Amino acid sequence: MKGIRFMPNAERLMLKIKKFSQEVDAFLIAFIRRDCQIPNLHDALLYALGLDEDDPALRGKRLRPALGMMVAETLGVPPRAILPIAAAVELFHNFTLIHDDIEDGDAFRRNRPCVYMKYGLSHGVNIGDFMLIKAYRALLEKTRPPIKPTVRLSLLELMTDVFERTHVGQALDISARNSHTVAIDEYMTIVEHKTGFCLAAPMIAAALLAGASRAVRGALQSYAKAIGPLFQIRDDVIDLTKGKGRKEVGSDIREGKRSFLVAHVSSLCTETQRRKLYKILDVPRHETSDADINWVASLFKKYGSLQAAEEKNRELLDSAFQAIKRLPAPLKELLAEFADLLVRREK
Repeated sequence: MKGIRFMPNAERLMLKIKKFSQEVDAFLIAFIRRDCQIPNLHDALLYALGLDEDDPALRGKRLRPALGMMVAETLGVPPRAILPIAAAVELFHNFTLIHDDIEDGDAFRRNRPCVYMKYGLSHGVNIGDFMLIKAYRALLEKTRPPIKPTVRLSLLELMTDVFERTHVGQALDISARNSHTVAIDEYMTIVEHKTGFCLAAPMIAAALLAGASRAVRGALQSYAKAIGPLFQIRDDVIDLTKGKGRKEVGSDIREGKRSFLVAHVSSLCTETQRRKLYKILDVPRHETSDADINWVASLFKKYGSLQAAEEKNRELLDSAFQAIKRLPAPLKELLAEFADLLVRREK
């Protein structure tokens, strides 16, 4: 792989992610519980975040906040200074998941009923909205050392831009579900908006707190533009091969998602196969049979779509490395290790 050397420190990196993830969880629990506790609201935030139980598998990966804290530490910023901002990114991410499950009709998230299935649709919408409000509240938290007003304003502008772009990506994604001509370029635009900007936010926030140059912030944005799609394409593959905590493989097919695999295979298969593919994708998820899932999976296999996804991720990994090649060595090594971890993940 051109320009990339695989890092030998994956175990060390995972331990660091685990450590910072635990700090984020502790912050979130205290942050949510300090309010007057309203039934079907604050308890639901803890449930959505997986903080109502001790099982870490219920909590998601916490990759975004942990990455921000690692970048902050590497740039000489105390990780506690970025902790509220890292938590805000995680709150926003989980807000999108709550609404995403409603929009997709998914019943499970992380191997248990998703929020709207547990609390009802009306509460589910309100819980998601409240999660977004709490993300902004976290951005306003006092820190030690204190954040300068000008820097805090830049952080608010950064997060608002991320929130806007993520919703643009979701709109493009929802619109694409009615399309029978989704191309790989269109797919990449969607996932750059839905994943890349949110992944970049905690890193750029760390750079702002460190007073890093515009060139450093630009490199981090370019890096995230590569690893955001890389993360999502890997998700597309995992959904088909291992499932994504939804008690079944092929959930993306049931939901009618125009994944990288769909975009790839629809550019190569016959017109008859394409019509059948989109017919399966367009039916309601409860009408999608296991035979339908198997037929689509066999189509992906026939045209090498899984291999194409892996090849695309190798290209994106090269792009990520190129984006950070002029960064200081400790930061460059951290980000290269992180990208390598994403492309190899199994869940």
